[in-house]
Amino acid sequence: MKRFYFLITGVLILIHINANAQTDSVKNYVVSALDLMKAKSVNKHRINWDSLYADSRKKAENIHTIRETYPLIKNILGALKDAHSNFFPPEMVQAYTLGYRATGQEFPVIESKMIEDQIAYIRLPGIACYHFAEWDEFVNTFYRKLEELNAQKPKGWILDLRDNEGGMFYPMFAALSPMLDQQNVIGTIDAEGQYAIFKYNTKGDLYEGKPIAHHFNIKKVPQQIRKPIVVMVNKKTSSSGEFCTVAFAGQKNVTVIGQNTMGLTSGNQEYKLSDGAFLVLTTGNIVDRNKKEYSKIGEGFSPQVQLKDLSDAGYMKTASGILLKK
Repeated sequence: MKRFYFLITGVLILIHINANAQTDSVKNYVVSALDLMKAKSVNKHRINWDSLYADSRKKAENIHTIRETYPLIKNILGALKDAHSNFFPPEMVQAYTLGYRATGQEFPVIESKMIEDQIAYIRLPGIACYHFAEWDEFVNTFYRKLEELNAQKPKGWILDLRDNEGGMFYPMFAALSPMLDQQNVIGTIDAEGQYAIFKYNTKGDLYEGKPIAHHFNIKKVPQQIRKPIVVMVNKKTSSSGEFCTVAFAGQKNVTVIGQNTMGLTSGNQEYKLSDGAFLVLTTGNIVDRNKKEYSKIGEGFSPQVQLKDLSDAGYMKTASGILLKK
């Protein structure tokens, strides 16, 4: 009987140890997410962290697995009171890294054409994947279409950012670079007042602040566009689409037309957690080339020319009129 008693006791001890280890794992997962928020959030100085940690630890006591913490973490993110912080479970992260084609999605279509009066038109859509070969394809396709249009010697350019709801800013910024008149046109400012300026060179190197953030494999860099440009935006132009818009703020050969953009003008960074999930945190607000900060959620970028007629015909008529005058 004693042997049986000790066996049962040993099993119970192992169960207790495993249960404690699992509880500790859950608590550590939640705390690691909180630590990232406290260190990186643009609004970190507005949060009562002692209270948030205590409340989160208490709620984690009734959670048994890491996956069950996801709703709690999403709820904690709401306390940061920004428009962009989010949480992506591992399966969603995997879909992002696999790209469009591997997950059966249509690859973003870059529309381009010559319209009346010898004006070049090109649309930059959003791109929402984390697949680097598809980033390269996106940028190289945009470059090729710029070259094809430029060979027809346009009098001016229309860049259509309407309905660009964002995604990954790096490939969009690289694509737009031949239309920008200089570097140091867009960046972010964090909670400590530190700037991180985006820079991109003809070798395909993209910098966010001092460190290189990404390298693109570029086939051919098109020549710089110096003709007048009209940038079209609307209320659906948001997030990285707004970053693209702000990059043109203050550029002398550019006129932005349409309506105020959505107002999700903040920069985000992905942080990988222990199970492969992504904690996406708003780490800063957009600043333009003149260090103007776009910090108010919902305000957006205000075009130089506000349109009442938001039809395609209304946009095209206004854009053509501006370009032909210039």
